[in-house]
Amino acid sequence: MQPTSQKVEREIVINTPASVIYDQIIKLEHFHQFSVWSQQDSSAVYSFTGVDGTVGATTSWKGSPEISGEGKIEIIALEPNRKVKHELHFTKPRKGNAESTFTLNQTEKSATTVKWVFELATPRPWNIFNLFYSLDEKMGDDFETGLLSLKTLMELSNTLQTEPAVSN
Repeated sequence: MQPTSQKVEREIVINTPASVIYDQIIKLEHFHQFSVWSQQDSSAVYSFTGVDGTVGATTSWKGSPEISGEGKIEIIALEPNRKVKHELHFTKPRKGNAESTFTLNQTEKSATTVKWVFELATPRPWNIFNLFYSLDEKMGDDFETGLLSLKTLMELSNTLQTEPAVSN
Protein backbone atom coordinates (compact mmCIF):
# COMPACT_ATOMS: atom_id res chain seq x y z
CA MET A 1 0.00 0.00 0.00
CA GLN A 2 3.06 2.26 -0.12
CA PRO A 3 3.31 4.91 -2.85
CA THR A 4 5.35 3.98 -5.92
CA SER A 5 7.27 7.27 -6.05
CA GLN A 6 8.88 9.90 -3.86
CA LYS A 7 8.94 13.63 -4.51
CA VAL A 8 11.14 16.60 -3.68
CA GLU A 9 9.62 20.02 -4.31
CA ARG A 10 11.32 23.37 -3.73
CA GLU A 11 10.77 26.91 -4.99
CA ILE A 12 12.50 30.26 -4.94
CA VAL A 13 11.82 33.80 -6.15
CA ILE A 14 14.40 35.07 -8.62
CA ASN A 15 14.54 38.75 -9.47
CA THR A 16 14.72 38.11 -13.19
CA PRO A 17 12.00 37.89 -15.87
CA ALA A 18 10.71 34.38 -16.65
CA SER A 19 11.88 34.59 -20.27
CA VAL A 20 15.51 35.11 -19.19
CA ILE A 21 15.38 32.22 -16.71
CA TYR A 22 13.71 29.98 -19.30
CA ASP A 23 16.50 30.73 -21.79
CA GLN A 24 18.98 29.55 -19.14
CA ILE A 25 17.25 26.38 -17.92
CA ILE A 26 16.11 25.17 -21.34
CA LYS A 27 19.74 24.28 -22.18
CA LEU A 28 21.07 21.05 -20.72
CA GLU A 29 24.61 22.45 -20.90
CA HIS A 30 23.52 25.20 -18.46
CA PHE A 31 22.05 22.71 -15.96
CA HIS A 32 25.59 21.81 -14.92
CA GLN A 33 26.24 25.44 -13.92
CA PHE A 34 23.77 25.34 -11.03
CA SER A 35 23.36 21.63 -10.30
CA VAL A 36 24.87 20.84 -6.91
CA TRP A 37 25.89 17.39 -8.13
CA SER A 38 27.87 18.82 -11.05
CA GLN A 39 29.56 21.28 -8.71
CA GLN A 40 30.52 18.51 -6.26
CA ASP A 41 31.83 16.04 -8.84
CA SER A 42 34.80 17.43 -10.76
CA SER A 43 35.40 13.99 -12.30
CA ALA A 44 32.06 13.97 -14.16
CA VAL A 45 32.19 13.87 -17.95
CA TYR A 46 29.19 15.01 -20.02
CA SER A 47 28.12 14.30 -23.59
CA PHE A 48 25.22 15.78 -25.53
CA THR A 49 22.98 14.54 -28.33
CA GLY A 50 20.34 16.36 -30.33
CA VAL A 51 19.77 20.10 -30.47
CA ASP A 52 20.21 21.44 -26.93
CA GLY A 53 17.14 23.33 -25.74
CA THR A 54 14.68 21.26 -27.78
CA VAL A 55 12.50 18.26 -26.97
CA GLY A 56 14.51 15.08 -27.42
CA ALA A 57 17.91 16.60 -26.61
CA THR A 58 19.89 14.60 -24.05
CA THR A 59 22.93 14.85 -21.86
CA SER A 60 24.63 11.78 -20.47
CA TRP A 61 27.04 11.84 -17.58
CA LYS A 62 29.59 9.58 -16.00
CA GLY A 63 31.15 10.56 -12.72
CA SER A 64 32.10 9.44 -9.26
CA PRO A 65 29.82 6.57 -8.11
CA GLU A 66 29.54 8.19 -4.66
CA ILE A 67 28.37 11.57 -6.01
CA SER A 68 26.81 11.51 -9.45
CA GLY A 69 27.19 8.00 -10.87
CA GLU A 70 26.01 7.51 -14.45
CA GLY A 71 22.85 8.39 -16.27
CA LYS A 72 21.04 10.47 -18.85
CA ILE A 73 18.69 13.49 -18.85
CA GLU A 74 16.29 14.06 -21.74
CA ILE A 75 14.14 17.13 -22.40
CA ILE A 76 10.62 15.72 -22.76
CA ALA A 77 8.38 18.82 -22.69
CA LEU A 78 8.69 22.58 -23.08
CA GLU A 79 6.26 25.43 -22.56
CA PRO A 80 8.01 28.67 -23.52
CA ASN A 81 8.71 30.88 -20.50
CA ARG A 82 6.61 28.56 -18.28
CA LYS A 83 7.92 24.99 -17.99
CA VAL A 84 10.85 22.68 -18.72
CA LYS A 85 10.40 18.96 -18.08
CA HIS A 86 13.14 16.32 -18.04
CA GLU A 87 13.16 12.56 -17.81
CA LEU A 88 16.14 11.07 -15.97
CA HIS A 89 17.52 7.57 -16.29
CA PHE A 90 20.06 6.54 -13.67
CA THR A 91 22.21 3.54 -14.60
CA LYS A 92 24.96 3.43 -11.93
CA PRO A 93 25.41 2.90 -9.05
CA ARG A 94 21.65 2.10 -8.98
CA LYS A 95 19.16 1.94 -11.80
CA GLY A 96 16.15 4.20 -11.59
CA ASN A 97 13.91 6.66 -13.38
CA ALA A 98 12.71 10.10 -12.41
CA GLU A 99 11.06 13.23 -13.77
CA SER A 100 12.23 16.74 -13.06
CA THR A 101 10.09 19.79 -13.80
CA PHE A 102 10.93 23.48 -13.58
CA THR A 103 7.84 25.69 -13.52
CA LEU A 104 8.17 29.46 -13.94
CA ASN A 105 5.57 31.93 -12.71
CA GLN A 106 6.42 35.56 -13.32
CA THR A 107 4.81 37.41 -10.41
CA GLU A 108 6.10 40.90 -11.16
CA LYS A 109 7.75 42.64 -14.10
CA SER A 110 11.16 41.33 -13.09
CA ALA A 111 10.46 38.64 -10.46
CA THR A 112 9.73 34.98 -11.13
CA THR A 113 8.89 32.12 -8.81
CA VAL A 114 10.78 29.02 -9.92
CA LYS A 115 9.49 25.68 -8.67
CA TRP A 116 11.61 22.56 -9.07
CA VAL A 117 9.78 19.25 -8.65
CA PHE A 118 11.68 15.97 -8.78
CA GLU A 119 9.77 12.69 -8.67
CA LEU A 120 11.64 9.40 -8.35
CA ALA A 121 9.86 6.17 -9.29
CA THR A 122 10.00 3.47 -6.59
CA PRO A 123 8.19 0.54 -8.22
CA ARG A 124 6.91 -2.46 -6.31
CA PRO A 125 8.34 -4.33 -4.41
CA TRP A 126 11.08 -1.71 -3.82
CA ASN A 127 8.51 0.86 -2.68
CA ILE A 128 8.61 -0.80 0.76
CA PHE A 129 11.79 1.22 1.35
CA ASN A 130 9.67 4.39 1.23
CA LEU A 131 8.78 3.50 4.84
CA PHE A 132 12.41 3.95 5.90
CA TYR A 133 13.88 6.46 3.46
CA SER A 134 12.74 9.99 2.70
CA LEU A 135 14.07 11.40 -0.55
CA ASP A 136 12.94 14.85 0.57
CA GLU A 137 14.91 14.65 3.81
CA LYS A 138 17.97 13.12 2.11
CA MET A 139 18.16 15.38 -0.96
CA GLY A 140 15.94 18.40 -0.32
CA ASP A 141 18.92 20.56 0.63
CA ASP A 142 20.59 19.73 -2.71
CA PHE A 143 17.58 21.08 -4.60
CA GLU A 144 17.53 24.22 -2.43
CA THR A 145 21.25 24.74 -3.07
CA GLY A 146 20.70 24.27 -6.81
CA LEU A 147 17.92 26.85 -6.84
CA LEU A 148 20.06 29.29 -4.83
CA SER A 149 22.88 28.81 -7.35
CA LEU A 150 20.43 29.46 -10.21
CA LYS A 151 19.17 32.59 -8.41
CA THR A 152 22.70 33.90 -7.92
CA LEU A 153 23.64 33.14 -11.52
CA MET A 154 20.51 34.78 -12.95
CA GLU A 155 20.50 37.85 -10.71
CA LEU A 156 24.22 38.47 -11.26
CA SER A 157 23.74 38.12 -15.01
CA ASN A 158 20.69 40.41 -14.85
CA THR A 159 22.65 43.02 -12.86
CA LEU A 160 25.57 42.95 -15.29
CA GLN A 161 23.21 43.46 -18.24
CA THR A 162 21.35 46.39 -16.66
CA GLU A 163 24.28 48.32 -15.18
CA PRO A 164 25.17 51.42 -17.17
CA ALA A 165 28.53 51.44 -18.89
CA VAL A 166 31.25 53.30 -17.01
CA SER A 167 32.93 56.01 -19.05
CA ASN A 168 36.29 57.62 -18.37
